[in-house]
Amino acid sequence: MLVTWFFGLKDGRCAEVDDILPDGFRMKKGDGLYYMAYAMGRMPYIWGEDAEDFRPERWLNNGVFQPESPFKFIAFHAGPRICLGKDFAYRQMKIVATALLRFFRFKLADDTRKITYRTMFTLHIDGSLNLRAIARTKS
Repeated sequence: MLVTWFFGLKDGRCAEVDDILPDGFRMKKGDGLYYMAYAMGRMPYIWGEDAEDFRPERWLNNGVFQPESPFKFIAFHAGPRICLGKDFAYRQMKIVATALLRFFRFKLADDTRKITYRTMFTLHIDGSLNLRAIARTKS
């Protein structure tokens, strides 16, 4: 009920009947049901022991992108309430990443610095992320 109170919503999602969730948790009719995207994205139960590590390669299989179920990776939500900008955001990310990676290699400016983030509605890097862009040489 904290989420309902926090956002001032009056029509939160509630269980319509008694039910048991896939992990065995029992819900009673009328119980509020919410999920925390931030927490789900870091659960070892879902992503493995390295869940909190930034490893984009976890979505690659022999160099080919293998998407996860949108119900597992819910940054853009899933089902009938999926984010309308999801496809555009992915396309934009691929174009920019392709252009940058074609001409540069990137390294942390300070290899000893531990990068952390601040928890907000969207994740922000705590402080700054100083990188060195190294021009790729023609081979």
